[in-house]
Amino acid sequence: MNFEDLQQWQKKRLSEEEFRKLSKEDQSRYLYLLDKLTNFQKTHKLLAYEPHPKQKKFHLSKAPIKAIFGGNRSGKTTAGMVEFLMHMTGQYPEWYPEYNRFPRGKLIKGRMVAQDFQNSVGGVLIPAIEKWIDATVGGAFIEKRIRNPIGIPVKWVFKNGNSFDILTYEQSVEQFEGWAGDIAWFDEPPPRDKYIATRRGLVDTNGRCMLTLTPLKQPWIYDEIYVNDDPSYECVTMTIWDNPWQDEEAIKVFAKGQSEEEKDARLYGKFRHLSGLVFKEFDPEIHICEPPKVKSHWSIYFAIDPHPRTPTACLWLAVDENDQMYLYDELWLADMTAKEIAQAIRAQEADMPARFRYIDPAMDKDNELAGGFNVRKDLMKNGIPCRRANNDFDYGISSIRQSLRPNYLPLLNIHIPKLRISRHCKHTIYEFQHYLWDEYTMRPEDHTEKQKAKKLNDHFIDCLRYILNARPRYFKLDEEAVEVHYTGTYTKYPTKKLVSGRSSSYFDLVERK
Repeated sequence: MNFEDLQQWQKKRLSEEEFRKLSKEDQSRYLYLLDKLTNFQKTHKLLAYEPHPKQKKFHLSKAPIKAIFGGNRSGKTTAGMVEFLMHMTGQYPEWYPEYNRFPRGKLIKGRMVAQDFQNSVGGVLIPAIEKWIDATVGGAFIEKRIRNPIGIPVKWVFKNGNSFDILTYEQSVEQFEGWAGDIAWFDEPPPRDKYIATRRGLVDTNGRCMLTLTPLKQPWIYDEIYVNDDPSYECVTMTIWDNPWQDEEAIKVFAKGQSEEEKDARLYGKFRHLSGLVFKEFDPEIHICEPPKVKSHWSIYFAIDPHPRTPTACLWLAVDENDQMYLYDELWLADMTAKEIAQAIRAQEADMPARFRYIDPAMDKDNELAGGFNVRKDLMKNGIPCRRANNDFDYGISSIRQSLRPNYLPLLNIHIPKLRISRHCKHTIYEFQHYLWDEYTMRPEDHTEKQKAKKLNDHFIDCLRYILNARPRYFKLDEEAVEVHYTGTYTKYPTKKLVSGRSSSYFDLVERK
């Protein structure tokens, strides 16, 4: 009996009334074939596996490192288990691509990794193995199983010579070292050291690695896997609604009583450690663009956020004729003097210097302990004049959010955000994806939410605030920007002076000592 026979017999199942109408000889024949069908189904369940669309995208991926980030009951563990067992047994459904199949005759060594033995392995993985293949020793597939001291089978040897072991995150990293294999599967988020130790064991064979998880912890996975644009990585995000076999009422019951952060992870497969993101409007697919070709007549803005110990952040923004804004360049300068920073800025700008420059206003203070050193004045002495930025936090955050919201363009019939970010601005993109609201560490349920962000991953965000707080817009080259300047020794009266970064009059705003 082959797979086509199985499909035909599944359609020919008789009702009791139809069965009784058969002759004795046909009844015996039918029961014989039904028994064969039952045995065939028991040993060939993998051939009948039909994934839902998101699972299929995972299975069809050519990437050697692929992951599913899914909500609870989205089908992520099923996808990981079925693919792993396909390779172990050599049984592949017709739809499974040839390019992902291991060559016939190749002995495959694998590894499954889960949270713990008692619940994750004993309660999830072992029942899943038994669901998809005949897991009895001496049956259709299994030659031998070795159990650990608590009775969990952790070493599986197949009759075709393939084998795999099962480890958990409870074990020490030393137990993960020294292994070499062809395929590894992590069910739920692994600690980084155990993931790396396992990955090392796949190097010699150019092996494959799979992860299926609900992103509740291990934030390193977000940076190193989820947002990794290397083509050797493929990530699929699944929600609980992607599983067509889930009951809507059951989902509603499951969702009740969960916080919004828990819902993000458990229902939508979003990273829980990023649920406190300040800029949830940021979408890489919408806001990240190819490096724009900045034209010489565009209005260019610059902001700098210098620090005595951490590197100095520099950010450039260009505004085109339609007031569309582009973050097109950045610098992250460590261990440099003000003179060296100024040289780096001029080199980066080349023949397109910024017209408007802003600096953290805290850097316009004379440090008497350092001999009266003033960062803003020192930059000006080296040819980089900067104005004190408006450091209003609330206004700046609001301005950034507004710039991220897509605007409808009726002529083009599309939605485009006012702010786009060059993919070369890696640090800025990273901060958009990691800039979080601060939280109370002690009894957060007894406090209202903090209205300030964490002082972490904020240097380029601060630069962007300084620029947007100045309400940037496009200026024609013959249009001179002015600001009110007060003069007079005793009676102050206003005059207007140019504020272009290239105007020598701007140097006069700072006294020279």
